[in-house]
Amino acid sequence: MIITDNHAHVDNERGLGAIKVAKTFYNAGGRVLILLNKPTFDGNLTESMDILVKDIEKINKETKVKAFGLVGVHPAEITYLNQYMPLEKVKEKVIEAIDYASSLVESYDFLVGLGEVGRPHYQVPKEIIEVSNEILKYCMEKAKELDCSIQIHAEASSEEQFKEFSEMAKSVNLDPERVIKHHCGDMVLEGEKYKIFPSILANRVNEELIKKSLRFVMETDYIDDLKRPGVVLGIKTVPRVTKKLLQKGVLDEEKVYRIHKDNIERIYKIELEV
Repeated sequence: MIITDNHAHVDNERGLGAIKVAKTFYNAGGRVLILLNKPTFDGNLTESMDILVKDIEKINKETKVKAFGLVGVHPAEITYLNQYMPLEKVKEKVIEAIDYASSLVESYDFLVGLGEVGRPHYQVPKEIIEVSNEILKYCMEKAKELDCSIQIHAEASSEEQFKEFSEMAKSVNLDPERVIKHHCGDMVLEGEKYKIFPSILANRVNEELIKKSLRFVMETDYIDDLKRPGVVLGIKTVPRVTKKLLQKGVLDEEKVYRIHKDNIERIYKIELEV
C-alpha cells in the first residue's frame, strides 16, 4: 500500500537529515513524502528552497521513498524580517522569493506546489495580517499560473477561514481544491463545503473523522530537529496510525488507497505507483 505523509521537513544540520528520515519513514511503512522547506530566520529566503531540491533528489535516488516538494516562504518570516525593515520592504522581499520559488516549480517535476505560505498562526498587528493576505493572494495567482497546488499555514481552522480561502482562490480563478490547509483540525465537512482540501495531523485521524468523510490527507509536520525530537509528530506516525486503524477495521485497503493515493494524486495532479 501507498502511505503518504503530506507535510514534513528534513534538516541535515539540526536533525537526522534527508536520507535517515526517508529510510525511517520507509521502514515504518511509509512510501511517499511531501516535503517543504523550513523557515531560516536569517534573511535568506531562497537558500532553504535550493537545499530542499537537493534533498528530494537524494531521497529519490538513494532510498525507496518517493519524495515530492513544495517551496515557499513561511509566514513567520514576515514578522522576523519586520524587525529589521519596513513592512513594505518585507513584502517586496517575500514576493521576490515567491517568484524564485515559482521558477523552481517550473524547473523540477517533483516540485508540486507553493508552500507553506499564508499568515502567522500567532497574534500579530493588523497590518501584518493585511500584508500576509496580499502575499497569499499573490501566491494563489502564481499557483494558477503554474497549474500547481498551494499549502497554507495559518491560524487554527474555522468555517469562516475556509470560506475566506475559497473565495480568495476563486478571485484569481484558482480551483479551491488545489488549496491545501495544513494543520486543519478535523475540518473535513467544511473542506467539502468550500472545496478547500484538509491536511490533518495523523493523531487527529480516528473513526469519527473517517465516518464523516475520506476527503482529506494525513500529515505529521515533522520538524527534524534533534533538540526537539518528535515535533510536531514523529516521522513514523502516519504509517503507524494508518496501520492501527487498518487493524481495528476502521480503515480497509480501499479507504487507505483513497486517502493516501487518490487524494494525493487529485490535489497535486501527479501519479503514484502502487
